[in-house]
Amino acid sequence: MFIPGALIWYYITRQYPRTAGDYVYFSRLNPPIGFAAWFNFTVGEMLYDAVLVYFAIVQLGTVMQALNNPLANVVLNPRNEFILAVILIIVLIMVNVVSARAGLTMFAVMSLAALATFVASAVYVLLLPRGIIESSLGIEYLKALNEANKVSVTGGLYGLLGMAAFTTAVWAYVNYPVTIGGEIKRDRLTALLGVIGMFALGGLFFALFITAFLKGFGLRFFIGASYMNAYGVDNGYVLVNPGADLALIHTPVAIALAYSSVLWYIAPVTGVIIQISRYLLAFSMDRVLPRAFSYVSLRTHSPVVAHLVDLVITVTLMYILVLTPLSTALLYAINLDALVLLVFTFMASMLLALVMHARGGVTKLNVDRRALVALDVIYLAVLSIFAYYWLTQSQYYLSITGNPLQLLAESSAIFVIGLAIFTVVSYIRRREGGYH
Repeated sequence: MFIPGALIWYYITRQYPRTAGDYVYFSRLNPPIGFAAWFNFTVGEMLYDAVLVYFAIVQLGTVMQALNNPLANVVLNPRNEFILAVILIIVLIMVNVVSARAGLTMFAVMSLAALATFVASAVYVLLLPRGIIESSLGIEYLKALNEANKVSVTGGLYGLLGMAAFTTAVWAYVNYPVTIGGEIKRDRLTALLGVIGMFALGGLFFALFITAFLKGFGLRFFIGASYMNAYGVDNGYVLVNPGADLALIHTPVAIALAYSSVLWYIAPVTGVIIQISRYLLAFSMDRVLPRAFSYVSLRTHSPVVAHLVDLVITVTLMYILVLTPLSTALLYAINLDALVLLVFTFMASMLLALVMHARGGVTKLNVDRRALVALDVIYLAVLSIFAYYWLTQSQYYLSITGNPLQLLAESSAIFVIGLAIFTVVSYIRRREGGYH
């Protein structure tokens, strides 16, 4: 379903081996919409960063709790969660500040480690006999099965598309190579392996993981665990967590894999940190954001100011999320984030591309215009299906409720702010005679 999108991003990566190449491409097709769409993406990724760093600490505490580790309550204390999350994000961002190459290397190493443990967890569960899992979890397993009897499961297609909502994060990896286009080898093979490879491997291993855990624990176990989690029944929040489920098996291998699940949250952050800084850098180089954002250290080759701005915003968001009464509002925004990125970054960009390509304008990709139009239409249709279900069945797919028009209006806020910023900056530049 996503192959047309992956191909489009491959063409962009190949043709625009520059920092934030997709922003550069779409902003050259139409500057206001291009900026607003990718400003929307950047802010959305900041929300994503904040919640993933926080969830990494929560995951650690949850695994410890499943193992009856007495330090679990210390880790899961809100103030301590915030302190640990701040320490983690400072370390991750400062590695990038110290050296751009070190940041790229950290992302590669952390991603490979997370991927290895992710796949190892799936294979381990797949090879375990169901009887061992049932006996290890004991009464907890029976509770989940009993709660599953209270649930009425409906909608095969809804279920399929609902599960696919969790692959939103894959998009960040698909466009990661184009984000750092100016820092990688500039040839077609690198672009192809970067975009298609990340897309294919992400989908393949995600499918393997889901299949393995459903086969190992049984579908009804996760139905019951999800019901328990939704209604606050006993340890539902533990049972619905695959990493914690591994801990409950209590074998040395399972415990090691359970603790490694923390990497599944940290690894994406190491990539998104790089993306955010590169987009802020590109916006600044286009003089839409303050010029200071484009400062790059000659010694470390790192966009220092962009990283520090990201750090301040991420810590602020985590503080709101963990320690203030505004956490409910921020959690709502985080749940809405998938729709924000879907509609006002990817759909907005693809609609812009379709209009420009269909009008016979310059495609700027050295690809047959008719082929591009076909890819634009197919990918936009796929994204539209997701948008329809997420808007009309938001309680299942986004964990929030609301009228579709209300949700669409709320999710447009960052995009509209981006348009306003571009309009104001354009006006100032025209007044100064320095914008063209």
